[in-house]
Amino acid sequence: MHRIFLTTFAFFFFAGLLLAQTDSTAVNPGISANPELSGPTSPILNGHQLEREKWFYSIDEAMREPQKVFKLSLKNKNMKFLPAEISRFPNLQILNLSDNNLKTLPDELSELEHLQVLILHNNRLRELPASMRELENLTQLYLGRNKLVEVPVWVGGFSRLRTLDLSFNHLTTYEIELVAARLPKCQVTH
Repeated sequence: MHRIFLTTFAFFFFAGLLLAQTDSTAVNPGISANPELSGPTSPILNGHQLEREKWFYSIDEAMREPQKVFKLSLKNKNMKFLPAEISRFPNLQILNLSDNNLKTLPDELSELEHLQVLILHNNRLRELPASMRELENLTQLYLGRNKLVEVPVWVGGFSRLRTLDLSFNHLTTYEIELVAARLPKCQVTH
């Protein structure tokens, strides 16, 4: 079962990034993705570019090179809260916070303006903070295995969102249908 989940996740992850690539290249044609050439923050990378970037596995490790942090995995760290330092990574585009004990998310998360993929599987989230609506570049949002009782209306404003996983939450079929109707270009799984 775990292998099937990982294979499915990898498929949707890279498929979503490739879809996002067409969106971002249409908006920003010809932008260099080289962080050394682009000043304090880099543009949004496409799937192929992100694949080549290094993964960071702790806040401490990432703090040594904050401008070079495009992918950060804090999976299975037994975290009860996300440190405010998360906002110090202006180029962060993939954030994996799965398998923790997060009950809330800090407002600082909204400062990650380049964030494309947010993985929050298997936490204890009951609601999403309103500040998350600022994450306009999200293409994939994984909220499975939490304790969500509703999905805020503003989630329908994520025009670039292509994958939304709501599986194993406390949501009704009606609630999920409403979310799917608000996101016609997004695959909503439950």
